[in-house]
Amino acid sequence: MKEEPIDFLLTLLLKTSHSYGDKNTVYPLLQDNLDKLDLNLAVLLRHWAKNYFARESLYNAQTLAAAEAIGNFGTIIGQFPHGNIAYNLDIAIACYEVIEVIFTRDKFPQFWATSKLNLGNSYGYRIYGDPVENLEKALLAYQDALQFYSYEKFPVEWAETQTNWVIFYLKKIKLTKNIIEFDEDLNRIVKICNQILEIFNKNQLIEKWCIVKNTLASAYCDIPNDNRSKNWELAIDIYNEVLGVINQKSFPEQWANTQMNLGMAYNKRVQGDTQENLQLAVQACQNSLKFYTRENYPFAYAILQNNLGNAYREQGLIASAIANYRLALEVHTPEIYPAEAFRTARNIGNTAFKSGIWKEAIYGYSIAIQAVEISRNRLKSDYRRQEIIEEAIGVYQKMVQASINAGEIEKAFEYAERSRSKRLVDLMASNDLYQSGEIPPEVKELLQQYEELQQQIDQQRDRLKSNDNRSQTRAAFQAYNEAIASLETEKQQVWEQIRRLDPVLAGEIQVNPLSLSKIQNLIDNPNTAILSFYTTDNDTHIFVLRQNQITLHTCTQQGLKTLQQWIFDNWLLVYVNDNPTWGSQIDWFLGELSQRLQLAELISQHLEGIEELILVPHLLLHQIPFAALPIANNQYLGDKFLIRYTPSCQILEFCQQRDKIESGDLSYGTVEDATDDLPCASFEGEQLAKLYNIPHSQRLRGSNQATKAKYRQLAEQVKVLHCCHHAESCLDNPLESHLKLGDGNITLGQLMTPGWRLPNLSDVFLSCCETNLGIPSLTDDILTLSTGFLCAGARSVVSTLWAVNDLATAVFSVFYYQNRQHSKSRPEALRQAQLQLRQMKKEEFLQRTDIKKLYNHAKTEFEEAKNKRSQYQRGSVERLKWDSKFLNYGKLKNQLEAVENLIEQFPFSHPRYWSAFICQGLR
Repeated sequence: MKEEPIDFLLTLLLKTSHSYGDKNTVYPLLQDNLDKLDLNLAVLLRHWAKNYFARESLYNAQTLAAAEAIGNFGTIIGQFPHGNIAYNLDIAIACYEVIEVIFTRDKFPQFWATSKLNLGNSYGYRIYGDPVENLEKALLAYQDALQFYSYEKFPVEWAETQTNWVIFYLKKIKLTKNIIEFDEDLNRIVKICNQILEIFNKNQLIEKWCIVKNTLASAYCDIPNDNRSKNWELAIDIYNEVLGVINQKSFPEQWANTQMNLGMAYNKRVQGDTQENLQLAVQACQNSLKFYTRENYPFAYAILQNNLGNAYREQGLIASAIANYRLALEVHTPEIYPAEAFRTARNIGNTAFKSGIWKEAIYGYSIAIQAVEISRNRLKSDYRRQEIIEEAIGVYQKMVQASINAGEIEKAFEYAERSRSKRLVDLMASNDLYQSGEIPPEVKELLQQYEELQQQIDQQRDRLKSNDNRSQTRAAFQAYNEAIASLETEKQQVWEQIRRLDPVLAGEIQVNPLSLSKIQNLIDNPNTAILSFYTTDNDTHIFVLRQNQITLHTCTQQGLKTLQQWIFDNWLLVYVNDNPTWGSQIDWFLGELSQRLQLAELISQHLEGIEELILVPHLLLHQIPFAALPIANNQYLGDKFLIRYTPSCQILEFCQQRDKIESGDLSYGTVEDATDDLPCASFEGEQLAKLYNIPHSQRLRGSNQATKAKYRQLAEQVKVLHCCHHAESCLDNPLESHLKLGDGNITLGQLMTPGWRLPNLSDVFLSCCETNLGIPSLTDDILTLSTGFLCAGARSVVSTLWAVNDLATAVFSVFYYQNRQHSKSRPEALRQAQLQLRQMKKEEFLQRTDIKKLYNHAKTEFEEAKNKRSQYQRGSVERLKWDSKFLNYGKLKNQLEAVENLIEQFPFSHPRYWSAFICQGLR
């Protein structure tokens, strides 16, 4: 008869209690029930203990015995070397945390301190969760224990606790790469270690003395600094000192541990003969393996196999190195030991890659990627999930290159796609779950805090605008900036809390990467191809995916530095720092980029019969107006192909999976000139209102109407949202990119929270500046206002790559919607609008009825403002109002007159006027 989980738990606790925590008694029971040692047991233990302690007097003998049994079982399961070690440690943590209810510091200080020490050990070695957070919890637990275990009253316990604190503090420093913090604290660590050693010497605790000596040596080994060579020698001296005191018979485990550490030190030693050092490293590892066998100490055994692999690799014994790495992976599997599996598998990949053994490299990198993605999926911090992929991005790149070198193009494409936009994919996956409007109360509360902080930031910025800066002291102005910076930091912390409660980050759902066949299913037309770009260290690869085939075009010697850095230096950096020069160099830059991407060869060799391209850019290629790249016969790429973009194929799938909105069921809304300084935006909105008979109730005009609350209400109400007002990209902090409205800003961060769910939104046209301008991270996440609306629920977004000309944009928008009225698809309407704008002659433009009206209106408003402003005192509210109108309509009048006076026949033919607009999402 199968034993119920609760019965098994009670059996464990009884056996632990009756044996007084003897592991030799409990281990056989655990060994026979490995299938029951899982996270459910930890949950069951918490639930049972809560109910049990609630009905028993907290301090009677029976309750204390139960608590002591749970504590002892925590120690046993935490040290149990078999089964899933990650589960064992989480069960141990549950034990120590539940008995805190009984063993409080006030009533049972020594039990409490011991439990805190054990809790620290469990968190220090914990596998699940964020490694940094686990280490921080471990260090806090040790600090709690030290409140009782003082140096004066409990010197040995103090020394034991301090030893563990130093071990995990050094591990945290190594993990976070916080070398500055380490350099500041090294003297303190040495001082603590010396105090510990003195106590252990005095009490003849040789084994514990060995542990501290090894810990001190590891500090010299693990942390890179200017004295690296000297530090290796210090470490080797310490290890040899320990081996001079103990031997294999007297203290076998510490002898083996020291041998293992000595092997690592010799492997990395700088001084001496390299081959001799490597031979010494191998000998030390083999000595250690005499004790650390796979049967009894699988974790340490696997570490040693990895270390042997490193030594053999450095000796040029590639086959031996890979064989040892494989032995390590038999124990350090991605599911149980993801961090160790990643390290060893990457070693296999890099070793094989360097030797040109592509199949072996693919094997190693595939395991490494599996391990890193498991680690990422177990984290609840948005920042840490992003960071762990950035740290591993080189593995993805080498996996793609190794697959290409092995002729496995399909695999290369799948891993290229798998590496990109993971943060954006997570956001879309989780936000789609909130489309029903059911937001948990704790998330609602955080969203309210987020909105309130944004309001405070807007108020601070309004104070900066309304006050005359010339009358402010430098200190006052700086104080305002510091206040805003402080609020933004607080807002970022709230964002992180919101993300931690996200269904994806909380582990409720998991987003799996798409296979090649699933991606091919996204192509609904035989004349459509996906062009997926991927830049490695040396080359840029362009995968060409059709419904039933995949081919590859490689731009050799166009790698991260030669192409991506070139784009940064000659496009993005110039745009930010010297916009006039950027504008004058557009033609040259796009022509050069076309050559670097070998577009002519790409088209002739891979795109025969193709009419539409779905572009998946990579890194800074997201910022390129592909439609304006020149090709043969004085054509642009956009002349030959319909073009739409997607940040990744998985994001395109999200857009396709959303409920279809029929074209006959569309309702339109506009947000026009939200800050009362864009006359062209008002003209633009008026033209669209005439085209679609948009009622006044669905038009937000000017600062009084275009408020944040009304904007949100309109976005939830309509199916097509057209925005013609100011927007701004924030390149150094993408979540602060924002739409400028009458009473403040709507930031990208807000758009990407569950509070902004727009499941009925079909189309968004962001006729604003820089709505798809951004610097993608190493993980290729392009976080812009455009992708923010895709996350919120839109099926398609038209956006801009730079600060666009307001007059040309107004005309372009009208063209686009006229084409949409004639049942043209989004990319076709976009292409036709681009053609119409760039091919429109000066006379045709000036003779348009709507342009004539606009010109007359501009002149009338300009003259009125000119007369009115002179009637008011400088600096008065009325004067400032008319001054603004005078400048804005004067600018528009000058623009129109400049077109009239142009020598050129086509005033908007230059790509700066028409190619900034891109279409993302569905056709």
